[in-house]
Order: sequence, then C-alpha cells, then structure tokens
Amino acid sequence: MKDQIDRKHDSDGVSAFQKLAWILGSLLAVAFFTALYFGIKSNRLLNEKSELHTNLTDLDEQKSILESDLTVLDSNYQVQISTNDTLKTTLEERVAEVKELKARIWTAKQKLNESEEENKAINDRLAQLEELKVQLEEDIVALEGTNMDLKNVNDELSSELKVSKEEAIALNREIEVMTEKNEQLIDRLYTLAPAGFIADNFAVTAAKRNDKITAKARKAETINVSFDINDVPGEYQEDEQLYLVLTKFDGNPVEEVVGREIELTTKSPMAFNAVDIQETTLRERQNIEMSFDTNRDLESGMYNLMVYADHGFLGATTFSLR
Repeated sequence: MKDQIDRKHDSDGVSAFQKLAWILGSLLAVAFFTALYFGIKSNRLLNEKSELHTNLTDLDEQKSILESDLTVLDSNYQVQISTNDTLKTTLEERVAEVKELKARIWTAKQKLNESEEENKAINDRLAQLEELKVQLEEDIVALEGTNMDLKNVNDELSSELKVSKEEAIALNREIEVMTEKNEQLIDRLYTLAPAGFIADNFAVTAAKRNDKITAKARKAETINVSFDINDVPGEYQEDEQLYLVLTKFDGNPVEEVVGREIELTTKSPMAFNAVDIQETTLRERQNIEMSFDTNRDLESGMYNLMVYADHGFLGATTFSLR
C-alpha cells in the first residue's frame, strides 16, 4: 500500500515535472520566437532608418540643388520681368506710334481727297473763267460801241444838266422870294389879328394808312401836326376853338383837301378854309395835336400850316412832300 502510494507520488512528481518542462519549453519557444520577431523587426527598422537617413541626405542634397536652381530661376524671372516691362513700354510706344501714323495717313488721305476736289473745282472754275473771258472779250467789243453812244448821251446830259442847274438857281431864287413873301404874310397876320398868345414848336409828319411815316405826297393819307401854346394870359384861359388851315407855299388855297369855311370877327375880320377844328380849354401851357386826311390827293411841293383861335392868328409852319 505504501509502495503504491510512493509510486503514485513518484508518478505525480514525474507528471508535474513534465508539465513544468513543457511550460518552460513553451515559454522558451515563445521567447525565442518573440526575440526572433523583434530582432527581425529591429533589423528591418534599422535598415529602414538607414535607408531614411540615406534618403534624407539625398533629399537635403536635392533641396540644396533645388534652392540653387530656384535662386537662378528667381534671378532669371526678375530679369524676364524687367525685360517684359521694357518690352511692354516699348510695345505701348509702338502702338501709340502706329495710331499716330494711322491718324497721319488718314489726314493725308483726307487732304488728298480735298486736294483732288479742289483741283477739280479749280479746273471747273478755270473752264468757266475761260468761257467768261470769251464773253468778256465779246462784251468789251460791244461796250466800245456803247461807250461812243454813252459819250454822246453824256454830252447831251451835260448840256441838260447845265440847263437844270440854271433852272434850279432860278427856282431857288423864286423860293427865296416866296419865302420872304410868306414871312411878310405871317407878320401881317400877327399884326392884323393877334390872338394875344402864340403857337410855336411845330412838328409835322405825314403818315400812310398803317401809321408808318412817309415823305411822299402820293402815299400820305394823314397829316399830323403838333405845337405848343404857352404863356397864355389869364383872361384867355377858357374854352377856345382852334382852327388848322392848309395853304400852298404861295398862300393860295389847296383845293384837293376839303375843309370848312370859317370867318373870324376879329379886329380885322378874315375868312379861311379850316381842315381841322378842335375845341380845347386853354391853360397857361399845353401841347396841341391836330390832323387832317389828304386821301393821297396832295401834290409834291411845299405847304403852309396856320393855326387860328377865336381871338385871332396864333402861328404857322412850313412842310414839304416829295
């Protein structure tokens, strides 16, 4: 029994040793393979590190080469930029020169066209002048004959002008005589029928139908006259009839203008044909306007206008129509 127990103990001991040996062998195997794995991995890492170091060295060399190339490229780039700016400026100048050249060419073409047009116009004008020259030569020949006729007519006109001058001198003398007689007549009227105040500052105008002023007898339709009556004595400052009388320059009546027969009972009674009558209230000073229609019946010449009041003769003026 004891032997069986001892064998059993020996058998259990062997079995435990075998297990322990197996475990230790397994651990050694695991350790070996682990060491082998890490050794291989370490070698691989060392190799990779060596390769990386080599690659890094190569990269540093390539970096240095690239930096050197970059410096060269940058220098070349700056040169190219400078060159480009110069070329750009030169190009702009060339473009401006081309534009200016085009403008000059266009201007030259325009001048050429204008010159051609002017040459054509000049040639046309020369042709016209040539025709005119021929016509003028013919006219000169004709005028030479006409000049002889004109010379004869001029001689005749000179003779007639001499006669006309003599007639004008005679007419002026006649007018002077008539003027003197007219002044004597007016002075006589002042003496025979003084009104106690006078009319002066006469202004006479002849007007057409549209009220435009005219100096032609055949176009005049209305004769307007204005005058001042000043320094009227107090005893005469009352209602008064004023009469406008028209006569020819020699004092004879004008039959072409219809008037109204008036007779004044002054100190020396007188009768006349009044072409206008106006009633007014006299003051110390006033401007009077009177008028009459002619119906274009007046002839050219000189005329007298005289103004009367109930108290007598006030004044007169002279006007002429062509």
